[in-house]
Amino acid sequence: MDPIIINHPGLNLAGYSIATRMENGDNLRQIPEFWGEYAATLRQPLLAALGRADAAEYGLIHDFDPDTGRFGYMIGMECAQPLPLPPGCEQRRTPPAKCAVFTTQPAGSDAEFGQAIQAAWRYIMQEWLPASKQWEQAPLGTFERYDGRCAPDQPQRQMDIYIPVQPRRR
Repeated sequence: MDPIIINHPGLNLAGYSIATRMENGDNLRQIPEFWGEYAATLRQPLLAALGRADAAEYGLIHDFDPDTGRFGYMIGMECAQPLPLPPGCEQRRTPPAKCAVFTTQPAGSDAEFGQAIQAAWRYIMQEWLPASKQWEQAPLGTFERYDGRCAPDQPQRQMDIYIPVQPRRR
């Protein structure tokens, strides 16, 4: 799973956040639960506020504290300008950045898709980043992009993970 390196223009997102942590794998349980809550009750009001019938969705990791492993996770959609948003909704901006983009392995079921996403994250954090001689993670928001390739009617779902990178300091 080799990434492609791109210059990403940055994003303006509107969405909902939770606080989570890596301890005891809390994030591996809480983030999928949050996606379920979002799909059931938060997605449609956000689409309506943005004036859209459908849109790519993002999972943004923000405010990561390396000392505690705590961070925020926002599920959102692109929002070009400030708009009146539903209660509890917030806006965040990711700055332009050079990104390593990883695409998950194709997955046929919800369970396989979740496993593919977690496997991609493990590969990125435990193998690719430590082994890269050229790149290290930049201190910017990392995000996931969910588009039409991961819709429930797709037989082989995939999504992308964007890791901001900078040249490795020697």
